[in-house]
Amino acid sequence: MRSSATSVLLAGFVAVAPATAADEQQRAAEPAPANDKTHLRCESDKGRQRSCPADVRGGARLTRQLSRSPCVEGETWGVREGEIWVKAGCRADFALGEGGPPGPRYIKCESGSGGRRHCATETLGGVQLIRQLSKSQCIQHSTWGYDRKSVWVSQGCRAEFQIGAGHAPSVSAELGPQQVRCESDRGRERRCEIGVWKGAELTRQLSKSPCVQGHSWGWDQRGVWVSRGCRAEFTVW
Repeated sequence: MRSSATSVLLAGFVAVAPATAADEQQRAAEPAPANDKTHLRCESDKGRQRSCPADVRGGARLTRQLSRSPCVEGETWGVREGEIWVKAGCRADFALGEGGPPGPRYIKCESGSGGRRHCATETLGGVQLIRQLSKSQCIQHSTWGYDRKSVWVSQGCRAEFQIGAGHAPSVSAELGPQQVRCESDRGRERRCEIGVWKGAELTRQLSKSPCVQGHSWGWDQRGVWVSRGCRAEFTVW
C-alpha cells in the first residue's frame, strides 16, 4: 500500500512540474502590465505578425529591443490607428505618447532607381547608419544625410538608420561647416548631394577648366553642382 501510494504521489509530482515551468515561461513572455498606459511590450511570436492594442494618438517610439531579430520602423514594426504591429520576430518595449524616456528608433530608407528620397522622421536625437543594404555606397553628406524632419538617400543608397543615437547634435554641428569635393566628369554636369543650410563657397579649384559660380558651379538646398569640367573642393554651411 505504501509503495502504491508513493508511486501515485511521484506520478502527480512529475505531471505537475513541467506545467509549472511552462507557466513561468509564459509569464516571462507576457506584455507589460495592462494598467500602464504609457508603455507597451509587443512581440512577434515565431515570426508571425501581431497587433497590440494601444493608445497611439500621441505617437509611439521603440525604447528597448528584446529580440535578436531587428526591429526596424516601417519594416518589422509600425503604428496603425489604435495599435502597434510587429512581425518577423521583432520583440520590443514601446513608449506611448510622451511617456517614458526617449530611446533609439530604426528606419529603413531606400533610393529607388538612383533618385533622391526623403523618409519622414524626427531627427533631433541624431542619425546613424547601422546597415547598408545596397551595392551602391551610402556615404554621409554625399549619398545620404538628414535634416530636421527627414532622412534622405540618393544615387541608389539603401540602408537602415538608427534615429536618436543618444544625444542631440548641437546647432553649430548641425549647420556646418562641412567639406565636399565635386567633380564634373568629361564636362558633364554633376550634382553632389549634401545638406546646405546657409550657402557654399569654393575653397580649392582642382581642374584646369575654370570654376565660375553661376556658370560652371553653384548650389541649392539639395547640394553643390558642377559642370563644364569644373572640379573643386567646397565648404558648405
